[in-house]
Amino acid sequence: MKRYLFIIAAALGALTLGACGEKETPEEQEPQNLLDLLYPNGQEKKDFEIQSKAMKQTMKYSVWLPPKFDANKEYPFLYLLHGAGDDNNSWLSNTTQYGMTHGGNAAEIAAKYVKTGGTPMIIVMPDAQMTFYMGDYETYMYEELMPKVESDYKFSGKRAVAGLSMGGFGTLYHALKYPTKYTYAYSMSPASSYDLFAWLVDSQSSKSVFPSFTIEVGNQDTTVGTDKEDNEAKRSADYMTSQGLEVEYVARDGGHTWDFWRACLPKALKKAGESFQ
Repeated sequence: MKRYLFIIAAALGALTLGACGEKETPEEQEPQNLLDLLYPNGQEKKDFEIQSKAMKQTMKYSVWLPPKFDANKEYPFLYLLHGAGDDNNSWLSNTTQYGMTHGGNAAEIAAKYVKTGGTPMIIVMPDAQMTFYMGDYETYMYEELMPKVESDYKFSGKRAVAGLSMGGFGTLYHALKYPTKYTYAYSMSPASSYDLFAWLVDSQSSKSVFPSFTIEVGNQDTTVGTDKEDNEAKRSADYMTSQGLEVEYVARDGGHTWDFWRACLPKALKKAGESFQ
């Protein structure tokens, strides 16, 4: 019996010494809170509503909060705009329909960006219906939506904008018309209007007020792509550059598809994050 007690005591002593000798690594520390375990890809807050006077109807929007979100900390904002026929949850969707990818899988992509050293940000995804982000929608965006979300969460004062197709148009339109509101604009497969964009550039007396831009288009995009005889996205980028704006134009293989836009999103997050510094 004494021999058994000695063995047990020795084993407990070894465990105690081992525990004292080990240093806890960051990976072994407890997560910040239970939400980190429940939402490893950040928190998706879907279908918030605003009773909009400007739009004369109820408007929806969704919000993504980064991993380890701290309600006491200030964050920059990225406004992520959807395309025609989609809504405030399309960027968050991650499904396959008839063998084709649908949705931007934004939560997983953005969480990976943050976890690998990217700038934590809050992503706001509004529902613009078929407004092309123009007209009464502009009043809604700047007088109702932005004041609401930027008071619900602590806002650092810096925001960027990105979007696809109709949202790519909206990205260029808003960053050119309201340039001081944004630090970066990333337009994916934009439904372009060269004359309008050139006019917006010319309407600003100082070109130094504009943020930097990226315009990315697929070579096989039969909707707005480089196969078009009149590639308005390229014309717009060239004119903006000629007027002293900082514009990166990217043409690569791809169509007017979610696979193409999902590949754009990590780059948009990186560019936006760098602009927030």
